[in-house]
Amino acid sequence: MGKRRIKMSCKLESQQVYSSFQFKPITQHDITKVATTMLEAYEGTVDQQEETLEQAILEVEKIINNGYGAFISEASFWIEMNDESAAVICINLWSGTPLITEIYTGKKYLNQGMASLLIRSSMNTLYQMGYDVIELNVTVANVKAIDLYEKLGFVQK
Repeated sequence: MGKRRIKMSCKLESQQVYSSFQFKPITQHDITKVATTMLEAYEGTVDQQEETLEQAILEVEKIINNGYGAFISEASFWIEMNDESAAVICINLWSGTPLITEIYTGKKYLNQGMASLLIRSSMNTLYQMGYDVIELNVTVANVKAIDLYEKLGFVQK
């Protein structure tokens, strides 16, 4: 049985983003770190899909190699803490609209505002690139994520 998901969207506008975290672009060199965090962040949650590091690596490779539409590298970032990936956002162009393909935070880095900062930074970059809206799909059971997205201005479509 599939997980029920809803689509949410947000009108893009200029964002002021202040952060002490260093945002890094996602490159081929970072795939293992980003995939390790994906696996750990989703483990035991309603959004877990990958069960091995190899599966997570293949998923990250698919994302950055345009498997879900053109990868928008300028708006996709990760935060490195303690020589590991703490939080990640991936943006792809899906049917002409920027889509948050992935947004996740490692369990030990939760509740530090990283996901919010990553989303706002991506929104700002996309706005500066000339896009006017961003979309995402979220599992209905992921209430914490839906609450965060609504606080950032996302509405259900």
